[in-house]
Amino acid sequence: MPTSIRDLPIMEQLAIEQALYSKLGEDVSTKNPDSLRGMADEEIVGNYRTMGAKSYDVHVNGSKVGTYSVRVGKGAPAKTTKNMVVLNQIKLEQFATSDECADERAEYMALMARNFAEWMLATYGIVCDGCDVVENEIPAQPSHVLGTTLHIDADKVADAISGYLPTTLARMLEGGGEDA
Repeated sequence: MPTSIRDLPIMEQLAIEQALYSKLGEDVSTKNPDSLRGMADEEIVGNYRTMGAKSYDVHVNGSKVGTYSVRVGKGAPAKTTKNMVVLNQIKLEQFATSDECADERAEYMALMARNFAEWMLATYGIVCDGCDVVENEIPAQPSHVLGTTLHIDADKVADAISGYLPTTLARMLEGGGEDA
């Protein structure tokens, strides 16, 4: 019986490591809310929403091994926009086709009265007859959670748990397998 994973044939080593990778991959998947990572994400996002904290140090056995943070999208401040509204289409068309307007504007107006009124306001600051300017207030948009980011230093984890895991796994975390 081999005493080390590295004593096994290469295909057996690969099978064991792939099985570990697959199982651990399921546990740290960000796609499954029921995974270990999903539950941790839920907790850290809940803490952000209740306390406002966006980043935490991750400790293993008292040693800092990384950080876990919430990515937050920027909110938008409240703003007010001004839009042209046509209150009386007939008066607008009369204004657009009057002598006050150049022939090009009158022709344009016959095709697109609303666009003409908006163009007159934007270009000349003129509010056409039959129109008014209405302010629309857009409320502030709060910041929102985009996701989480977990940065873990495998070497620091290996050092922190060196007394807990079998030597083979601890050395695998260090990146070199058992013989590293």
